[in-house]
Amino acid sequence: MYIQEHNELGYICTQWPIQPELPTLILIHGAGLNHAQWQAQLEGLRDSANVIALDLPGHSLSAHHEGEQSIAAYSQNIVELMEALALKQAILVGHSMGGAVCLEFATRYPERAQALVLLNTGAKLKVQPALLEQIRDNYPAYVDMMVQNTLTDGAAPEIVEPFADLLHQGDIESVVRDFEACNAFDRLDVLAEIQCPALVLSAELDQMTPPKYGQYLADQLDNSQFVVVEGAAHLSPMEHPDEVNQAITDFIDQLSRTYTRQTATA
Repeated sequence: MYIQEHNELGYICTQWPIQPELPTLILIHGAGLNHAQWQAQLEGLRDSANVIALDLPGHSLSAHHEGEQSIAAYSQNIVELMEALALKQAILVGHSMGGAVCLEFATRYPERAQALVLLNTGAKLKVQPALLEQIRDNYPAYVDMMVQNTLTDGAAPEIVEPFADLLHQGDIESVVRDFEACNAFDRLDVLAEIQCPALVLSAELDQMTPPKYGQYLADQLDNSQFVVVEGAAHLSPMEHPDEVNQAITDFIDQLSRTYTRQTATA
C-alpha cells in the first residue's frame, strides 16, 4: 500500500504509479469514517484494479484539508484528485454518504464517471436531529449506537473493535458536518439523468439504509443492476468483505467485457 497526498487530500493506493492498463476504483467512505473502512477492499481488489481509498476533507489523512464538507464539495475534491492523477475516468465506489458523493459526481461530471458502485445508500439521506445532538453531547454513546445499529447481532470482536476504534478517530465537528451534508442531500429528481453503468449493493439487514433504498436507486437508474448481500448489515464492506468484493469484481469484469465488445465492433 502507498500513502499519497494532493493538496492535503490524503489517500491510500494499491499501485504506484497508477497502472494505465487497469481500471481505477476510487473508494469513498461513509459519514464520520475514513479510508480504514476499506481495508478488505484494498487487499481483495488490488489484483483487479488500481484501488484508491480517499479520505475526504476533515478525515484522517485529510484532517488538515480546509475544504468545505458538503456532498457537492466532496465530489469536486474527487475531480481535483483525478486531474492530479491524469485520470480521465474512474469507477467510483461509495458507502452510505460516499454513495451520495458518487451520485452527485455522476450528475455534475458525467464524462468522468466510468461507472458507480453504490453500497448501502440512497438518493435522499434524511438524518434525525437527535443523532446530531447525540454526536455533540455524548460521543461515546453515539459510537455505541453506531456499533449496535450498523453491524449484525453477534458480530465478531475482530470486526467490532476496529470499527469502534475507527469511529473514535473522528473529529466531532467533522462528523456532525458529514451528517448535516447527508441530511441536505436529495437527488431523487435527477437519477434518470445518470447514464453510466451502476452496481447497487444493499444489505439484507441494513437498518440505516434498508434494501428498499437500493431497490429504488436500481429502478430509477437506467443502466443498473441490484444485488442484496444476504445476512449483512450497514457495514457490509467490513463485515462481509468476500461477498462485497466478489460482486464488485464481477461488475468490473462485466464492464471489461462490454468495453471489449464495443471496441471490436467500432
